[in-house]
Amino acid sequence: MAVINPGDKARFSEDSTALVYKNAEAVARRLGVELVVGGDVLRIGDFEARWAGGRLVVGDFSAEVDVEQWEAFVSLVLSYFVGVGRPPDGAALRDILFAVGVSTG
Repeated sequence: MAVINPGDKARFSEDSTALVYKNAEAVARRLGVELVVGGDVLRIGDFEARWAGGRLVVGDFSAEVDVEQWEAFVSLVLSYFVGVGRPPDGAALRDILFAVGVSTG
């Protein structure tokens, strides 16, 4: 799984976020799953993540993150959804959290 540094996106003028979102919309439509991507919420069917008061909240888990970590998390979750056809759970979710610098320890 590749992680795109937001600073690199600005530096190289490459931002695939719109493409990832477009692909996630297509997968959600094909599967009949609700997809909501807003400034502080990501929902794919029953999966929901929120960015509230500088904290990433997924189910019973929460951790302090900055806006770049939140944006990277959303991109990685959407990428996973596009590739696998379901939102991450278990080890996949822990891997994504680790990739954005969040310890689930």
